[in-house]
Amino acid sequence: MSLDIFGALTGLFVIVYDGQHALRFTLGRAQAVVGPGIHFKVPLLQVFKVEETKHTTLDLEPQVIQLDDNLIYEVDCKVLYQVVNLRKAIIEVDDLVTGLQNRVVMAVQRVISKRDRHTVTDVDGMCKQIQTELRGVEDQWGVRILELGFSNISPSPTTLEITQLEMLAREKQNLFGKLREDGLSEESAVALIAGAVISVHPDERMPSNKVGGPGEDLLVQHLESELQEDATDRARREADRLRHGETPQDPDLEEDEGK
Repeated sequence: MSLDIFGALTGLFVIVYDGQHALRFTLGRAQAVVGPGIHFKVPLLQVFKVEETKHTTLDLEPQVIQLDDNLIYEVDCKVLYQVVNLRKAIIEVDDLVTGLQNRVVMAVQRVISKRDRHTVTDVDGMCKQIQTELRGVEDQWGVRILELGFSNISPSPTTLEITQLEMLAREKQNLFGKLREDGLSEESAVALIAGAVISVHPDERMPSNKVGGPGEDLLVQHLESELQEDATDRARREADRLRHGETPQDPDLEEDEGK
């Protein structure tokens, strides 16, 4: 640390550490690239620009991207890169890290915006496509994209709600088709799916409540059978109580006790 301070004060040398390289400028002209070590320079005439050349992780800000089917997804992306040509990395771009962040963000936006809810799950395919988009940047700026990946690809709350509603609609549609195959009319199938109550003994004077057709007859017979079985069980319990000398139980109280 003290050696760094001394070099900065005197301007006689610069220290390049492991994992770094430096580009030497003489009178504003780029000269040689030097590796780790102490490098002497002529004050006021020579300048060294030091850059990291080891593997570096670039963590991008979360992005909100609209897919091709107008759904909104939240995307987090990470990039692992390395500087392989220090001269290009310093000369061709003003700020390598900021420039690389912007180019990766634009590439991610272009690739994912062309996907839909079904193809956005192809993470490997999207990563390869983004790296292909960045191939020109690698050659121009002297960097190599070693690895690119997503830490998060998730639908926004509104998109998640829309997806769940569509899944529920498909389930109801499948159930409707099954009920129609079993013989129910459209009105009865819709009523069952919607959770409506169909009268077991419809009023004959009200045509709108009249049950008709083979599907409705089967439904009514099933419900009446359940009511009859319930009444038979209750009568059997009352007979058992009388046989054992117990007081007959009030049906309402018995129902409350059963609960």
